[in-house]
Amino acid sequence: MQLQRGEKRSLSNLGIGSKCSVKVDFGLDGVDITAFGLNQAKQIGDDRYVVLFSNIRSPEGAIQINSYSDTATFDIDLNLLPDVIQRIVFTATHDTRPVSQALSLIVKLDGNKATFNVAEHLTTEKAVMMLELYRHSGEWKVGTIAAGFDDGLPALIAHFGGTVADTPASMPTSDAMPGVPSVAPAPVSLKKITLEKSSPTVSLKKTAATFGEIVVHLNWNQAKGRRALFRAPKNIDLDLGVLYELNTDGRGVIQSLGNAFGCYDNNPWIELSGDDRTGATTGETIRVNGKYFDRIKRIAVFALIYDGVPNWQQTDGIVCMNIPGQPEIEVRMTEGRNDYRLCGIAIIENVGRELRIQRHMQYYRDQQDFADDIGIYLRWKAGRKD
Repeated sequence: MQLQRGEKRSLSNLGIGSKCSVKVDFGLDGVDITAFGLNQAKQIGDDRYVVLFSNIRSPEGAIQINSYSDTATFDIDLNLLPDVIQRIVFTATHDTRPVSQALSLIVKLDGNKATFNVAEHLTTEKAVMMLELYRHSGEWKVGTIAAGFDDGLPALIAHFGGTVADTPASMPTSDAMPGVPSVAPAPVSLKKITLEKSSPTVSLKKTAATFGEIVVHLNWNQAKGRRALFRAPKNIDLDLGVLYELNTDGRGVIQSLGNAFGCYDNNPWIELSGDDRTGATTGETIRVNGKYFDRIKRIAVFALIYDGVPNWQQTDGIVCMNIPGQPEIEVRMTEGRNDYRLCGIAIIENVGRELRIQRHMQYYRDQQDFADDIGIYLRWKAGRKD
């Protein structure tokens, strides 16, 4: 069903249940898609319910985002949302250009049960509210909006009662939602740093006693890779891994090959959270225990095409690094040698107790070639996942 601007419908009448998806297709580089969880006053009460590139899930997992270069999909479980969250507004923003230049800006509810063409209603807005899911008389409804602000993201945040902040502020506990942080107006950290050839390095200082949980996340576009990469139908399997070197001379590799998943709470304080063979759901994540970052000398992040013909440009591979109190760091795999299976993405170093991240973006035959090139020498043997 094609929804019209200003239309309001019950989700149940559209055949959509409490578990559903909201997918946004867009055609403009630099567009950011965000879901704002708002309270009864249509304000941000808890910025953990602002779900976007730097905060990919709400605390209980009721809202989760998976994003690629030209699409973002939110997996929603409305039954998990606390009562204080009364609506979810889905937005599109761009730092410098009108969102209408996205050409295709289509929102799809739960597959194609309902669609809404947003771009045809836009002109000069740099920040747009596309549609919302909201509670009404004991049920959830969808309402289409397609309206926004020429002044961009700051105006959108102000509309929701918040302020744009460089780093999240500490938040007191709310009486309305015991045990859940809340503040109004809420500061929302929406900053992102993309490491490119022209600006390959960023250094971060601690904003607290430790760096906290450092999350390195890899995602890729399975469907696009399958169409472009393979003559026969076959899923692409892209693996995330790291080489590490400790200040105590310990060194090794964390990867799914050989079940070398590491350990978060003990040496080497680095752990791979499972093995995703599709990239279409959660991607792959490595967690670094920032409490012990002083014991780590450097970490070298890599991605490996375990299965399928190498074609890096078509994977839409993105590695994001999230550190509490810091902007998200992003490296896009938009270049590459298609005769090599391994991409050395970035080097994370402990430099004077600061965390320095440097874009590497070089390609190798395998893990040993990468390790030897950066001077982390190990003894290697063949490994398998199963």
